Amino acid sequence: MAVTIESVCPDNGKCSVQLIKNKSVDIKMDGLGSTYYQLADDSSKSVVIYEYNRDVPEGLQDGQHKEEIIFEIDNKASEIAFSDGDLSNVKMLFGRHCFCRGQAGYFRVNKGSLKLTQKDNVVSFNLNFKVTEVPQLFTEVKAVVK
Repeated sequence: MAVTIESVCPDNGKCSVQLIKNKSVDIKMDGLGSTYYQLADDSSKSVVIYEYNRDVPEGLQDGQHKEEIIFEIDNKASEIAFSDGDLSNVKMLFGRHCFCRGQAGYFRVNKGSLKLTQKDNVVSFNLNFKVTEVPQLFTEVKAVVK
């Protein structure tokens, strides 16, 4: 799988995109009311995951910082265009994982826009989004997955 990330990756880290075929996003809540997800087998869907992982100096404890955006797409859809509340149609989640009390976890995305095309096993998308619950290091993702 070849990936081209056209958006800017935040400083001091690495960005990656993966397309996981024949899976869907199953959003769940734990006993404390926190959101999490699991991938489930589904031949009609695929899942896109974009990750930013900050470089951590060797020997530094609790310095890790990872942010990710996760959403599912219908395998038969040639074009998708959603904005704001319609982003729930692709079960979009923003994940922030760091040693930052009260400002980590998964959050539903309901502000932004997603434009995606899918043709000949090439998925191209442009996503702009914002979550209000926690700070985020990136708000735009533009990528092509072949």
